[in-house]
Amino acid sequence: MKNILMSTAALAALALVAAAPARADEPALQLGVGGYISGYAVYTDQEDADTAAASDELRDFDFRKDTEVHLSGEVALDNGITAGAHMELLADRADGGATVEESYLYLSSSWGRVNFGEEDGIAYLLQVAAPSADDKVDGIRPDIGTFVGGVGATSVGGTIDYAHDDTNYANKITYITPVFNGFQAGVSYTPTLNGAGTTLNGVTVVGGDADLGGTTAAVFSDDAGDFGNAWEIAARYEGSFDAVDLAIGAGYSTADDEIEAAGDDDLDTWNVGATLGWGAFGLGAAYITTNNGQDPAAADADTNIWVAGVDYTTGPYKLGLSYLTRETDDGVAGFGAEDEEIDRWTAGVIYEWGPGMTFRGAVQWQDAENAGGVAAQDNDGTQVTLGTQLNF
Repeated sequence: MKNILMSTAALAALALVAAAPARADEPALQLGVGGYISGYAVYTDQEDADTAAASDELRDFDFRKDTEVHLSGEVALDNGITAGAHMELLADRADGGATVEESYLYLSSSWGRVNFGEEDGIAYLLQVAAPSADDKVDGIRPDIGTFVGGVGATSVGGTIDYAHDDTNYANKITYITPVFNGFQAGVSYTPTLNGAGTTLNGVTVVGGDADLGGTTAAVFSDDAGDFGNAWEIAARYEGSFDAVDLAIGAGYSTADDEIEAAGDDDLDTWNVGATLGWGAFGLGAAYITTNNGQDPAAADADTNIWVAGVDYTTGPYKLGLSYLTRETDDGVAGFGAEDEEIDRWTAGVIYEWGPGMTFRGAVQWQDAENAGGVAAQDNDGTQVTLGTQLNF
């Protein structure tokens, strides 16, 4: 109840600030509230290999929900600079309640934009994604799915993403150029990466202590396997030629292995992607590769992901089809003794039945060879999703 009263008081104060008239000599502060809520029913038929106990069975049907609330404030100054702040809150109980995902300041003008705080880096912000069947299921950073992933007898691929987000939401500074004739570029610097739990494209990488998340006094410590001093660069071009729309982009990131241990190395990742639009049709492909922060001289330890997609829009309907393949070398620490290859096909349709409202349905099939790096552990599964999303 105390938290509810505090939240209500904070919203009331925010409303009063928004309603209060600005003095003639003060720039007007613009406040914004947005976000989305999505809900899905998910049916999964995943091959259930031998498990530790006879009672270990995979659930066939479940519900999934994803909710975010976005808050922003912005003011245009007399010197031509726009100053603002942006926050994104995860509003599902599964995320621990109102958990802050992003929180950053920004300045923008004719010379470009600077972000400072907990926000994705430039490699992700300018990354080009392939067309998808349903971006919540097979997009660049999907969050709806029930496939079991990871090492184990029942693993397939889980909910696989191909986002270039090695630095995730760690505190960073990013500069983004203005758009010049369709071209835009940028650079990001992150002193300290988030610690244990840092994942790259579904694979847990070497290093990281829990204290690097910023929850203890040891946040600035460096231990064996920790990553820091991360730099990202990226560029993107968008333009139209007659009836063809083109987008192409690439990005690279590197993070120092602060105190190298045996088999460790600096973390290096790069991506490239391109899309074409022609009338109602769209097609594109993307590629991302990372060394998972491991020394190639000790063992092959790369993860490589290829994605291709096509979509077709007719009236309020958009039909999509995508294919993804992920290959993980057997040298990735703690992964397994064999190379793993996962193939994923997704087909779906999105129906826009009102402003900000969509119905979505998709069928996804995954096949894993040497699942979890376990020799001869092949697995496959089929997932059917049906849901809706409201953007506000």
